[in-house]
Amino acid sequence: MVTSYTFTHSVETDATPEAIWALYEDVSSWPSWDAQAEKITRDGPFEAGTTGTMTFVDQEPMPYRLTKVDPMREFVDETPVGALVVRVSHLLTPLPDGRLRIDYSAEIDGPEDQTQQVGPMITADFPETMASLIALAEERSS
Repeated sequence: MVTSYTFTHSVETDATPEAIWALYEDVSSWPSWDAQAEKITRDGPFEAGTTGTMTFVDQEPMPYRLTKVDPMREFVDETPVGALVVRVSHLLTPLPDGRLRIDYSAEIDGPEDQTQQVGPMITADFPETMASLIALAEERSS
C-alpha cells in the first residue's frame, strides 16, 4: 500500500527573504547550514525542472529535481530514495510585523512501512537545520 508521511516545521525570524533565498540558491552553501549535507550540486539555473545531486553524510549521491521555484517565496525539491519519493517544500511568508516565517514541509510517498520508518529520520534535523540557516542568513545580512 502506498501512503504518505508528512511533517512541517515552522520558525519565525528577523532575517530577510533575500538573505534566506540567497542561501537557498547557492547550493554549495547548503553544507554550511545543513549538518547532514556533504555536497549539493545543481545542473542549471535555480528554476523548476533543474536537476542535481545531494550527498548526505555516509550516503551515496542521490539525484534530485526542483519541481517548483517561486523566487523569494518557495521552492520544492524532489528526491527518489529507493521505493520512496521525498518532496521538501521551503516556504517563506512575510509577516505583518516585518518578520519572516519559514516553513519546511516534507511529504514522503511510498510503501507505508518505509514512509513511517524513514520519514522521522529525514525530518528529525529540520529544527536544527532551520536554526543554522537563520543564523547564517542573519550573520550575512548584518
